[in-house]
Amino acid sequence: MVYDAFCPSENDRHRNETEFASENVGDAPNNNAQSFYDLLRASTIPLGPASNNQTLFGWLSYMLHTKAKNNISGVGYNEIIHGYRKLLSPEDQQKVPSNFYEAKKFMKSLGLGYVKIDACVNNCFLYYGDKAKSLTACPVCGEPRYKRRNSAQTGKKDRPRNSLWYLPIIPRLQRLYMSRKTVEHMTWHLKSDPRNVQVGLATDGFNPWGHSSKSYFCWPVLIVVYNLPPKMCMRPEFTFLTLVISGPKSPGKNIDVFLRPLIDDLKRLWSSRVETFDSFRKQNFTMRVMLMWTITDFPSYGMVSGWSTHGRLSCPYCMEMTRAFYLQNGRKISFFDCHRQFLPASHSYRMDTTHFLKSRFEFGPPSPRLDGHSIRLRVPDVLFGNPSVNQTIFEFGETHNWVKQSIFWELPYWEDNLIRHNLDVMHCEKNFFDNIIHTVMDDLSSKDNVKSRMDLPLYCDREALHLYYDRSGSLCKPNASYALNTDKKRCRCTWLKHVRFPDGFASNIARCVNLTELRLVGLKSHDCHIFMQRLIPIAFRGLLLDSIWGLLTEHLAIHLPFEARMSGLVQFRWMYPFERQMHKLKQTIGNKNHVEAFIVEAYILNEITDFCSRYFGADVETSWSKPPRNFAAVPLYRNTEFSIFACLGHPMGSHSQTRCLTTQEMKAAELYVLLNCREVDALLSIFDREVGVYMTPSDPQKARNRSFVTWFKDRVLNGHHEGNEVLQYLALGPSWTVNVYRGTTISDNVETDYYGILNEVIELLYYGPHAQIQTIVLFNCDWFDTRKGTHINQVYDIVEVNPQYRLSTGESFCLVCQSTQVYYTSYPSDNRATNGWFAACKIRARHLIDTCSTSLDIGEIFQDEEPPSTQSLKHNSNLASTECVDLHAEGATMVDLNGNASEGNDEYETRSDAGGDSSETE
Repeated sequence: MVYDAFCPSENDRHRNETEFASENVGDAPNNNAQSFYDLLRASTIPLGPASNNQTLFGWLSYMLHTKAKNNISGVGYNEIIHGYRKLLSPEDQQKVPSNFYEAKKFMKSLGLGYVKIDACVNNCFLYYGDKAKSLTACPVCGEPRYKRRNSAQTGKKDRPRNSLWYLPIIPRLQRLYMSRKTVEHMTWHLKSDPRNVQVGLATDGFNPWGHSSKSYFCWPVLIVVYNLPPKMCMRPEFTFLTLVISGPKSPGKNIDVFLRPLIDDLKRLWSSRVETFDSFRKQNFTMRVMLMWTITDFPSYGMVSGWSTHGRLSCPYCMEMTRAFYLQNGRKISFFDCHRQFLPASHSYRMDTTHFLKSRFEFGPPSPRLDGHSIRLRVPDVLFGNPSVNQTIFEFGETHNWVKQSIFWELPYWEDNLIRHNLDVMHCEKNFFDNIIHTVMDDLSSKDNVKSRMDLPLYCDREALHLYYDRSGSLCKPNASYALNTDKKRCRCTWLKHVRFPDGFASNIARCVNLTELRLVGLKSHDCHIFMQRLIPIAFRGLLLDSIWGLLTEHLAIHLPFEARMSGLVQFRWMYPFERQMHKLKQTIGNKNHVEAFIVEAYILNEITDFCSRYFGADVETSWSKPPRNFAAVPLYRNTEFSIFACLGHPMGSHSQTRCLTTQEMKAAELYVLLNCREVDALLSIFDREVGVYMTPSDPQKARNRSFVTWFKDRVLNGHHEGNEVLQYLALGPSWTVNVYRGTTISDNVETDYYGILNEVIELLYYGPHAQIQTIVLFNCDWFDTRKGTHINQVYDIVEVNPQYRLSTGESFCLVCQSTQVYYTSYPSDNRATNGWFAACKIRARHLIDTCSTSLDIGEIFQDEEPPSTQSLKHNSNLASTECVDLHAEGATMVDLNGNASEGNDEYETRSDAGGDSSETE
């Protein structure tokens, strides 16, 4: 790390510190950078022989990293240090901190620290700035600043009733350029200025005691850095915790009070000179930072934007132009029939008076989207921090929904941003799913309740759904065609209870199925994402009419497409990365009476150790070198020079059993290996020329199956290709005894032509001429007949297979690198259309993301220069071509054997290039 701070380039690694320090290369580091580098240099105190002559700084970084990674308590760390110090000489013992407190104090200078600022207990004032430091009571509500002291606490320092823990953003952004381990990610794009930083602000609250406990709120605010390559956009190391608020009251619209220190730093980063040292170019430069947008759920959207997200005018885009109305009986705001205005002028739905508001045609144009300048003129002069209990805003809820003037308007560029606050896709998707699934399942949370049926005659021409009284005088609600009856709900829940997904693709959704009440409970956001993306076309087919279940996958999302067109990749704008950070912050809470203190202290320690861990060796597992979830090391004897032995993918764990191949299996496996080894292609051509004289054009494959293995062995073992080691291995043939495994890893997956069921994973052992061993992993599969047993549903683009139709071929093996994992699931209904057929769904592990295959500069990722009109939004062809980016250094997908197709469990899609004609491939 010290070398990286001072060395001009990687080519100078052989030169000692005195040589390159004496040269004048580039600019001298500024004062902040120089202090940081001086600390690094002074911290390299060498320890004794018992520590392998490593430095105190390196050893202490490793020990703290181990503590943070394994969540070791402070007491446990002290006991480890106590035992280690006994191995050192008395002289070296004085160098090593004796406990965790001293170690943290030694390393704290390397961190970037925090600032603790007193706040009003009612969240209406922050004692920030020179004028506020001397105040002892809140100037807004009059509440005292400090807690009252009893007689036993006389002489002690006053304790504030509420505090803000602020972690300054400027030094954290500067350090990204001070280290060459991070500056390479900050300057990966060269078309725009690599020293301009784009960031986003994410915030949400949580209750440390859980939902059913006492009221207490904790509000972390994070800054997300966007200057990273797309494959690193979700790395938590580039999401900074900025400030933490906690207390018995939610900050509400007064969250701007706590954002004041952060906004002041952002204004300074934009308008004044913040000198930063680039460790790669050895230059000082002026860093400028721009806040692109905020990322929040919908309630927090109103807190940060100033536009209340409650009531009839809750939509921040439609604003007062909305056509939402108040339900007379349901007593809720409804946005029913507010979207036909966004359709093309000639669309048939505009003249539909049956399926929308009765007797109403739609001729109006879409509501205009106001630009930032127009919105800024409408924002009232209601500043944050004023008491909201007795304050009334003129025409609030009638002509506008403004509750305050957001602090973000102080940023000079804020009104020029095309997107200022994002509608979080993650929460929107979950809300869509909850409304759909509860309505279709007709459970207690359904929107189709008695009160909504009472409102139905007032607005809709759907007499079949109106409430009626039976002969006994009881009020009855007729069953809707879009709701499942009890038998169909039980069929669907039983089906979902037995669905199994491959590892890394989704959580166990079966645990959320309540067979007693026939409903789904406890679904997380990612579960809803998987259900909406993959399972809805399968889950309701055969249970609902085709005219109904097909529409479940089509939603008229009006504003999300506009944000996608303006802002680009959704990975930069949804809350999945932030929620993962929230989960980590919750785990750091040790004492719930001091929530914010534990979060900040643990974050500072992790920040220090994470920065130092970038320089650890490959033998130390860190967040940067952590292996994938299902990673198994390649055996050392694997020869990667030969294509067939270097095929990516290898068994996981110890083999479950050993068995002998049958004669037919041995012949099929050996032939398949030879036909898929490129070093054998030349001999295969010779064989075809020699044998082809006596064969018809339609028989070459039969000749290969019958005699190529014998011909190959005779030619190689008789000395025709002496010295070719790979051919010697293949000619000697594999052992008849094979290892059978339960799972394997797959990498570099390709598009597939055949579907099948994986029966077992076998490992062939080839004994070479010098008693060396090479291995080849094969899948033993049953293939489906691609003519009779496979077809594609053109409407919903689902591949369906029928396991009853198997491919009649002797080729049952394929290489691991020729396979892709899928899962097969049956349909919950057993009607004639779906009876015996399974849906084959391709998967993508959760750590894989989609990015544009074309090269994008930083401007293309975030915003277009001109916002298109609603009518001109068209499909962007550049975003249609996507590729998978693995967020791990060496990604792999596990193949595991469990269950069978009849239970809807995991099965696998495989591909073979060796056999079959072109019609079967198609």
